[in-house]
Amino acid sequence: MHISKNENTTVLIVDDEKSICDILNQYLKRQGYKTLVARCAEDAIDIMGTSPVDMVLTDIKMPGLSGVDLIKWIKERNKQLPVILSTGFPTLDTAIEALKLGAYDYLTKPFHLEEIGEKIKRALLSRKLEEENILFSNLVSLHEVTRVLASTHDPNALNQTFLDYCVKLIKADGGALSFFENNGHDLYLKEYAGTQFSPDFYERETIKHLCMLLLKTDSPLLWPSAEADQTFSPYIPPEVDSLIIFALRTPQRVLGILTLVRAKRSSAFSDLDLEIINVLASQASIAIENVRLYQNIRDNYLKTIRGFALAVEAKDRYTHGHSENVMKYTVVLAKKLGLSDAEIEQVKYAGLLHDIGKIGVAEAILNKPGKLTDEEFEEIKKHPELGARIIADVPFLKSLVPLVLHHHEYFNGTGYPQGIAGNDIPIGARILGVCDAFEAMTSDRPYRQAMPIEKAIAILEQNKHKQFDPAIVDLFTELFSAGAASLPIS
Repeated sequence: MHISKNENTTVLIVDDEKSICDILNQYLKRQGYKTLVARCAEDAIDIMGTSPVDMVLTDIKMPGLSGVDLIKWIKERNKQLPVILSTGFPTLDTAIEALKLGAYDYLTKPFHLEEIGEKIKRALLSRKLEEENILFSNLVSLHEVTRVLASTHDPNALNQTFLDYCVKLIKADGGALSFFENNGHDLYLKEYAGTQFSPDFYERETIKHLCMLLLKTDSPLLWPSAEADQTFSPYIPPEVDSLIIFALRTPQRVLGILTLVRAKRSSAFSDLDLEIINVLASQASIAIENVRLYQNIRDNYLKTIRGFALAVEAKDRYTHGHSENVMKYTVVLAKKLGLSDAEIEQVKYAGLLHDIGKIGVAEAILNKPGKLTDEEFEEIKKHPELGARIIADVPFLKSLVPLVLHHHEYFNGTGYPQGIAGNDIPIGARILGVCDAFEAMTSDRPYRQAMPIEKAIAILEQNKHKQFDPAIVDLFTELFSAGAASLPIS
């Protein structure tokens, strides 16, 4: 055992001649290798199904499956596992076939032990270089992946993207992402990927028990491996060939658990696979935590702003619920117009906040029962600009500024505050203009009773091309005609 650097390398010896197995076994152990011995290809397959192997030294001609059959089986499952073939009946055709199938080298009997030792060293070095090349290639991919994760602000999209990349990069047959709730006492399944394992598989008690055992060890689980076999093997489901379980951690806490699985008749995950997941999971943990913080801050801002909107409505008893109703209408219209999810969200919150500038308008003007004077109307007309200024410095609401600012522009250019027209008015503001006018007409005001819905629709129709975008009015009318299932008419 004088070559200590080999002590973590396992060589599988496959030969039907016991004397050959004994000689190679003794020699390789003296070189510091761990060894496993099989007297036929079938036994070798069984061994590789339960024990990690770093390289294979196999005879070609054996009873049952041949060494060529064995290398075919190996390369279907693990192309990087080096195999050296040996035979006492060498032919050129056999050597060519073996090398074409992916054998690293070819030996003829009788052979010198030193020659075998050198070929094993070169094979392992070649594998290391190949793995480093794969790792480099994956690191390039990981750089792109981490960029994508860092730029994703939707938590559900982030979770699914992260899991999909994990499954793809290490060629897993399935995977799942679970998170803790109730102060870390309960683990619930959030996302899963792959078709070979159902969601029920990841919620089995044995899988959950493996996850809890993992947390106690404070290190990831790679199974099968020498470190994991004794502790974790009793809980491994029978349909699993290999498993990686990884805790998603931040410096403050454990967020959840990533589980990746390969089914029976697949190759086992390698240390390289675990290293890839380590890099990816570390970046994802940071991204997930950041997105949660982002969402919390965003939700708090929106609660504050919603409070402002309610404060505005509290000044005017006739407009209670106005902004909420406008928001509902705008979402339906935006979806029917085919706007993106991001644009729909913008219209939604602009609907809620479009009148926030009225917080700066005198209550006496807002509640005046009669017709406004020109001076009073000029004060009312200031609310879009004031509202835009209120939200402009809030990072999550900056994108709403054009919608709030322009929701009183007219399609023919005679509106306010800037008198822009047609498609120069943001689509979200044009949607708001229709929904705001309809909701106002169908609600009680200090100077009049609520109009019948049919009359309000007729006024929208009369003002197409003037105040309102005709396409949006047509769609609103179409949805109204379809009934309450299309528009949330109260």
